[in-house]
Amino acid sequence: MTQYAFFFNQQRCLGCKTCVIACKEWNEGKRGDANISKALTEETAGTFDTPASWGAGANPNPSNGAHSKDILRKFDAKENWRRVTFLEFGIKAPNIAIVPLSLGCNHCSEPACVAVCPVKAITKEDKYGAVRVESSKCISCGACRAACPWDVPQYYKELTAEGPKPPMTKCDMCYDRLELGLKPACVASCPGRALELLPVEEIKKLHPTATQTALGFKQEDVAKTKPNIFFISRELFF
Repeated sequence: MTQYAFFFNQQRCLGCKTCVIACKEWNEGKRGDANISKALTEETAGTFDTPASWGAGANPNPSNGAHSKDILRKFDAKENWRRVTFLEFGIKAPNIAIVPLSLGCNHCSEPACVAVCPVKAITKEDKYGAVRVESSKCISCGACRAACPWDVPQYYKELTAEGPKPPMTKCDMCYDRLELGLKPACVASCPGRALELLPVEEIKKLHPTATQTALGFKQEDVAKTKPNIFFISRELFF
C-alpha cells in the first residue's frame, strides 16, 4: 500500500479558511443531510441563472428564486471536514501571536475509527491509504467520533435518542479528485501554498525538516493512531 499524507506548512498559512470553503464546495453532495435537503428542486432549479429565466411567479424572493432558502441551503453544509483553528500565545503586546492550524482527516496508519465501527462502514483503502466511510452503512452509533482523538467523524446535527439519526461523514482525501489526477480541493485552493498531499516518502524527501509536531497539534495521541500528517511548525520568538 502506498500511504499518502497531508503536509501543512504552518509558517505559510494565512488563516483565510479558503481550504475549508473549497472542501465544502467540492464535497457538497456528500454531506450528511444531502438526501433530505430540498436544494435545487424542480421548483427552484435555474431560477437565478438570469433575470430573463425568472419569468412570472419566479421573481427572486424568500420563497422562490435567487434568494430561495431551498437554493441557499445547498451551500450550507454543516459538517467541517477540514477545520482551521486559531491558537493564541502571549498575554501582553508585543509578545502576542495568533497561529492557525489547518486539519482534515489524518488518514492514520492505525485508525481508531476503523477498529470500533460495529458495521464495518469505515475502511482504509490500499491505493492512497485513505480512510473512507460508506455512509449508507452507518448506524450513527457515534463510536467512531468517541474513539477518534482528532475529532474527524462529522455529523450535521447532534445524535439524539429521538428523530432520525444523521450518518457520519468525513474527509476522504478527495479520493475522487485523486482518481482524476487532481489535488484535493483544500490543497488546490490554498493561496499561501501551505498544504500538500503526497506519498509519505516524497514528503520526507521534499521536506526533510518536516516533523509531526506543530503548534496546537496534540502530541499525546500520535503514538495511538499513527496519523499521516507532517508539519513545518511556526516558531514563537518570545
